[in-house]
Amino acid sequence: MQNPAIRPPAQRLHDARLDHARCLRLAAWYRRRLSCGERAMRERHDWALGQARRLRLRFPGLLSQPSAP
Repeated sequence: MQNPAIRPPAQRLHDARLDHARCLRLAAWYRRRLSCGERAMRERHDWALGQARRLRLRFPGLLSQPSAP
């Protein structure tokens, strides 16, 4: 029986891409709430951006696709 905590590299990359996208969506949502005057969203916004950065550093060049020219 295989340990479910051990995932193949392709699965880890797929999960990281999903998590990265979630973090960016959360950060955008928190930023919108901040712009409406909800100061309590500052910590959450910073956390979401920090998580996205950590994932980008862990998987350099594999999460964010460059935009078309």
